[in-house]
Amino acid sequence: MLRAIVSRAATTLVASALLVIVVWFVFSALTGATLIVLRTGSMSPTMPQGAVAVSVPLPAEKIRVGDVVTVQRQENALPVTHRVVEVRPVPDTVGERGARELVLKGDDNDSVDHLPYLVTDARRTVASVPMVGAVIMLLQSPLGMGVLTLTTATLTAWALWPRRPEPTSVAEPTGGALPSQSRSGSEHPRAARRA
Repeated sequence: MLRAIVSRAATTLVASALLVIVVWFVFSALTGATLIVLRTGSMSPTMPQGAVAVSVPLPAEKIRVGDVVTVQRQENALPVTHRVVEVRPVPDTVGERGARELVLKGDDNDSVDHLPYLVTDARRTVASVPMVGAVIMLLQSPLGMGVLTLTTATLTAWALWPRRPEPTSVAEPTGGALPSQSRSGSEHPRAARRA
Protein backbone atom coordinates (compact mmCIF):
# COMPACT_ATOMS: atom_id res chain seq x y z
CA MET A 1 0.00 0.00 0.00
CA LEU A 2 2.75 2.47 0.98
CA ARG A 3 4.77 1.48 -2.06
CA ALA A 4 1.82 2.24 -4.35
CA ILE A 5 1.26 5.66 -2.76
CA VAL A 6 4.94 6.62 -2.98
CA SER A 7 5.13 5.28 -6.54
CA ARG A 8 2.12 7.36 -7.63
CA ALA A 9 3.49 10.46 -5.90
CA ALA A 10 6.91 10.04 -7.53
CA THR A 11 5.34 9.45 -10.95
CA THR A 12 3.16 12.55 -10.56
CA LEU A 13 6.14 14.63 -9.46
CA VAL A 14 8.31 13.48 -12.38
CA ALA A 15 5.50 13.97 -14.90
CA SER A 16 4.79 17.48 -13.55
CA ALA A 17 8.48 18.40 -13.70
CA LEU A 18 8.73 17.13 -17.28
CA LEU A 19 5.63 19.12 -18.26
CA VAL A 20 7.07 22.32 -16.77
CA ILE A 21 10.38 21.73 -18.60
CA VAL A 22 8.63 21.12 -21.94
CA VAL A 23 6.44 24.23 -21.52
CA TRP A 24 9.53 26.28 -20.61
CA PHE A 25 11.50 25.09 -23.65
CA VAL A 26 8.60 25.87 -26.00
CA PHE A 27 8.10 29.32 -24.42
CA SER A 28 11.85 29.98 -24.55
CA ALA A 29 12.11 28.91 -28.20
CA LEU A 30 9.19 31.14 -29.21
CA THR A 31 10.15 34.27 -27.22
CA GLY A 32 13.92 34.00 -26.65
CA ALA A 33 13.26 34.00 -22.89
CA THR A 34 16.02 33.08 -20.44
CA LEU A 35 16.26 32.54 -16.70
CA ILE A 36 18.46 34.85 -14.66
CA VAL A 37 19.38 34.00 -11.08
CA LEU A 38 19.71 37.09 -8.89
CA ARG A 39 22.80 36.56 -6.76
CA THR A 40 22.60 39.80 -4.77
CA GLY A 41 19.86 41.60 -2.90
CA SER A 42 20.09 44.88 -4.81
CA MET A 43 16.55 44.41 -6.21
CA SER A 44 14.95 43.52 -2.85
CA PRO A 45 12.17 43.40 -1.83
CA THR A 46 10.72 43.18 -5.37
CA MET A 47 13.18 40.46 -6.37
CA PRO A 48 15.18 39.23 -3.36
CA GLN A 49 18.53 37.48 -3.48
CA GLY A 50 18.04 33.93 -4.75
CA ALA A 51 15.06 34.80 -6.94
CA VAL A 52 14.93 33.70 -10.56
CA ALA A 53 13.83 36.22 -13.19
CA VAL A 54 12.31 35.37 -16.56
CA SER A 55 13.65 37.83 -19.12
CA VAL A 56 12.97 38.42 -22.82
CA PRO A 57 15.10 40.28 -25.38
CA LEU A 58 14.09 43.86 -26.11
CA PRO A 59 15.58 46.45 -28.50
CA ALA A 60 16.92 49.56 -26.76
CA GLU A 61 14.38 51.90 -28.36
CA LYS A 62 11.53 50.01 -26.60
CA ILE A 63 13.03 50.28 -23.09
CA ARG A 64 11.05 52.56 -20.79
CA VAL A 65 11.63 54.10 -17.36
CA GLY A 66 10.47 51.62 -14.72
CA ASP A 67 11.43 48.49 -16.70
CA VAL A 68 13.67 46.01 -14.93
CA VAL A 69 16.39 45.10 -17.41
CA THR A 70 19.51 42.96 -17.52
CA VAL A 71 22.51 44.50 -19.28
CA GLN A 72 26.14 43.50 -19.60
CA ARG A 73 28.59 45.51 -17.49
CA GLN A 74 31.57 46.95 -19.32
CA GLU A 75 34.12 46.18 -16.61
CA ASN A 76 32.69 42.90 -15.34
CA ALA A 77 31.79 39.56 -16.89
CA LEU A 78 28.58 39.31 -14.85
CA PRO A 79 25.50 41.18 -16.08
CA VAL A 80 23.47 43.51 -13.86
CA THR A 81 19.70 43.42 -13.36
CA HIS A 82 18.35 46.78 -12.17
CA ARG A 83 15.42 49.14 -12.73
CA VAL A 84 15.65 51.82 -15.45
CA VAL A 85 15.42 55.32 -13.95
CA GLU A 86 16.39 57.26 -17.08
CA VAL A 87 16.65 56.56 -20.82
CA ARG A 88 18.80 58.91 -22.93
CA PRO A 89 18.95 58.89 -26.71
CA VAL A 90 22.39 58.49 -28.25
CA PRO A 91 23.30 60.23 -31.51
CA ASP A 92 24.04 57.75 -34.30
CA THR A 93 27.50 59.28 -34.63
CA VAL A 94 28.40 58.21 -31.07
CA GLY A 95 26.88 54.72 -30.92
CA GLU A 96 25.18 52.19 -33.11
CA ARG A 97 21.86 53.02 -34.70
CA GLY A 98 19.03 52.71 -32.13
CA ALA A 99 21.41 52.73 -29.15
CA ARG A 100 20.31 54.18 -25.81
CA GLU A 101 22.10 55.21 -22.67
CA LEU A 102 20.43 53.72 -19.60
CA VAL A 103 20.72 54.94 -16.03
CA LEU A 104 19.92 52.02 -13.71
CA LYS A 105 19.32 51.65 -10.00
CA GLY A 106 18.68 48.64 -7.80
CA ASP A 107 15.44 48.93 -5.79
CA ASP A 108 17.38 48.39 -2.55
CA ASN A 109 20.27 50.71 -3.49
CA ASP A 110 20.49 54.29 -2.23
CA SER A 111 21.95 55.69 -5.45
CA VAL A 112 22.03 54.98 -9.18
CA ASP A 113 24.74 52.79 -10.72
CA HIS A 114 28.01 54.71 -10.99
CA LEU A 115 28.06 54.74 -14.84
CA PRO A 116 25.28 54.69 -17.41
CA TYR A 117 25.07 51.71 -19.78
CA LEU A 118 25.24 52.17 -23.57
CA VAL A 119 23.05 49.44 -25.11
CA THR A 120 21.45 48.52 -28.40
CA ASP A 121 19.35 45.83 -26.72
CA ALA A 122 18.71 44.40 -23.27
CA ARG A 123 16.71 41.70 -21.54
CA ARG A 124 13.51 42.91 -19.83
CA THR A 125 12.27 41.00 -16.78
CA VAL A 126 8.66 39.87 -17.25
CA ALA A 127 8.32 37.71 -14.13
CA SER A 128 10.27 36.58 -11.09
CA VAL A 129 9.91 33.80 -8.55
CA PRO A 130 11.58 34.04 -5.12
CA MET A 131 13.83 31.22 -3.86
CA VAL A 132 13.85 29.25 -7.15
CA GLY A 133 17.23 30.70 -8.03
CA ALA A 134 18.63 29.57 -4.68
CA VAL A 135 17.44 26.02 -5.45
CA ILE A 136 19.02 26.18 -8.92
CA MET A 137 22.33 27.41 -7.43
CA LEU A 138 22.23 24.62 -4.82
CA LEU A 139 21.59 21.96 -7.47
CA GLN A 140 24.52 23.29 -9.51
CA SER A 141 26.92 22.97 -6.57
CA PRO A 142 28.96 19.77 -6.09
CA LEU A 143 26.94 18.91 -2.97
CA GLY A 144 23.65 19.49 -4.76
CA MET A 145 24.70 17.40 -7.76
CA GLY A 146 25.76 14.59 -5.43
CA VAL A 147 22.47 14.63 -3.51
CA LEU A 148 20.48 14.78 -6.76
CA THR A 149 22.44 11.86 -8.21
CA LEU A 150 22.05 9.72 -5.09
CA THR A 151 18.34 10.52 -4.82
CA THR A 152 17.75 9.64 -8.48
CA ALA A 153 19.74 6.40 -8.16
CA THR A 154 17.90 5.41 -4.97
CA LEU A 155 14.46 6.08 -6.44
CA THR A 156 15.35 4.21 -9.64
CA ALA A 157 16.68 1.19 -7.73
CA TRP A 158 13.63 1.21 -5.44
CA ALA A 159 11.23 1.38 -8.39
CA LEU A 160 12.98 -1.43 -10.29
CA TRP A 161 13.80 -3.66 -7.31
CA PRO A 162 12.16 -7.09 -7.62
CA ARG A 163 9.10 -7.37 -5.45
CA ARG A 164 8.52 -10.24 -3.06
CA PRO A 165 5.73 -12.49 -4.19
CA GLU A 166 2.65 -11.93 -2.14
CA PRO A 167 1.64 -14.97 -0.08
CA THR A 168 -1.27 -16.87 -1.55
CA SER A 169 -4.00 -17.90 0.81
CA VAL A 170 -4.97 -21.59 0.94
CA ALA A 171 -8.68 -22.15 0.93
CA GLU A 172 -10.03 -24.45 3.61
CA PRO A 173 -11.69 -27.57 2.21
CA THR A 174 -15.35 -28.06 2.85
CA GLY A 175 -16.52 -30.56 5.44
CA GLY A 176 -13.73 -29.77 7.89
CA ALA A 177 -11.32 -32.43 6.53
CA LEU A 178 -7.73 -31.38 5.99
CA PRO A 179 -6.27 -32.01 2.54
CA SER A 180 -3.99 -34.73 3.90
CA GLN A 181 -6.91 -36.74 5.33
CA SER A 182 -8.69 -39.31 3.18
CA ARG A 183 -12.43 -39.90 3.09
CA SER A 184 -12.11 -43.03 5.14
CA GLY A 185 -11.01 -40.96 8.08
CA SER A 186 -7.40 -42.10 8.19
CA GLU A 187 -4.76 -39.49 8.49
CA HIS A 188 -2.87 -40.58 5.41
CA PRO A 189 -3.75 -42.93 2.55
CA ARG A 190 -0.64 -45.10 3.14
CA ALA A 191 -1.50 -45.43 6.82
CA ALA A 192 -4.88 -46.93 5.87
CA ARG A 193 -3.20 -49.64 3.75
CA ARG A 194 -0.84 -50.70 6.54
CA ALA A 195 -3.67 -51.24 8.99
